[in-house]
Amino acid sequence: MSGQWRIGKLCRFEATRVLGGRDDGHSFTVEAVLAAEALDDVGFVVDFGRLAPLKKYIDTVLDHQLLNTRVPDASDGGLAEYLATWARTHLAADIGTALAEVRIRTGRPAAPADKFAVEFEATHYLDGLPAGHQCGRRHGHSYLVTASAADGGPVAIPQELRWHVEGALDGTVLNEAVPFNPTSERLSAYLMDCLDQQADGLAAIRVSETETSWAEYTRWAA
Repeated sequence: MSGQWRIGKLCRFEATRVLGGRDDGHSFTVEAVLAAEALDDVGFVVDFGRLAPLKKYIDTVLDHQLLNTRVPDASDGGLAEYLATWARTHLAADIGTALAEVRIRTGRPAAPADKFAVEFEATHYLDGLPAGHQCGRRHGHSYLVTASAADGGPVAIPQELRWHVEGALDGTVLNEAVPFNPTSERLSAYLMDCLDQQADGLAAIRVSETETSWAEYTRWAA
């Protein structure tokens, strides 16, 4: 089997715009999605910290602004194209290469229904990071695991996966519970490997460490 990892970093800002001659104010969510078929030595597609300049730019240029005065096209598609171009121009070259898309959503995000998610609380630390990196320190997360089909639609969490997450990962030090550096990318592939590949049309497993970040592994036949 082979597959692909994708990660997403979300940034929220509050703004308004004029579309079709009408004021159109929202809470906006920018989602930068990056993809790779191999991970780096730590187990990342890209260290989320390296995307911080994008959030800073959004906070400085778009937050609490009239977007028509800030970007050439204030529609959702125009904002996504503008920010993707900015990221490919201003972030490191390897990030630009890995950037698959930028998405724009408006309104408050809805939490997934219980059958489509399983949560666990755990401690971890990551090896192989530069000295002083915050993720090298022992810390914890409230993780959220979701699943999707090949078309991206949500899939109910299989009971065997729920049992495994709750029994083997919840309340643990992940470095002691799994035999790898426990990045979200590697956790998503690990959880996929815990399943029968035919489970209810499931094609991808997503692990979210925080409300603004996720990592996903999609498996396909070699």
